[in-house]
Amino acid sequence: MKKFQFKKRFITLVEMMIVMFLIAMITGVIAYNYTGSLEEGKAFKTKAGIEKIKTILALDAASGDIDNIKDGWKEIIKNSPLVQNADELIKDGWGAEYEVDTGDEEGEKVVKVTSKKYEAYNVKKKTGLFNK
Repeated sequence: MKKFQFKKRFITLVEMMIVMFLIAMITGVIAYNYTGSLEEGKAFKTKAGIEKIKTILALDAASGDIDNIKDGWKEIIKNSPLVQNADELIKDGWGAEYEVDTGDEEGEKVVKVTSKKYEAYNVKKKTGLFNK
């Protein structure tokens, strides 16, 4: 009767290093893509916030004086029935407060809402490595 012998197979150090290298590469790619997704999410939140603030302030300007909006826009947002969480709305996706100003376009006074971080994101996005 023959006995079956099993060969013991050991994992070599080289094999372990190759597996660790592959895991590190995959993790790096995922982390890089995840960072881009976070920035896109912040930009989307900021763009939506700008539009919502413009709408609320335009409604207020239609019923009152547009020149008072520049100084008291935060109070207008906080008192608006269209806003659930005013403290979150007055900040962009990066946590900085929006800048609100009034200006003239084609002879009409308009409300301008901007975010420095959003503008910097748009500049960075246009001049990125793969967008040239």
